[in-house]
Amino acid sequence: MPRAKDAPEGDGWVMGFVIDAANETTDLVILDAANIAAPPVASVHIPHRIPPGFHGNWLPDA
Repeated sequence: MPRAKDAPEGDGWVMGFVIDAANETTDLVILDAANIAAPPVASVHIPHRIPPGFHGNWLPDA
């Protein structure tokens, strides 16, 4: 996600789900795109496992 509407390529955030299969939980992790190796900017703990691909399924409007 770009930091601003006119931000150059790579200036923003990368968001993704990190699944903990052993504990059946998921974290939504937000990383600084300019420093991917740094600790997350934010992390939202979800007390359920979100299956891979769940967030990317779209259906046409009926």
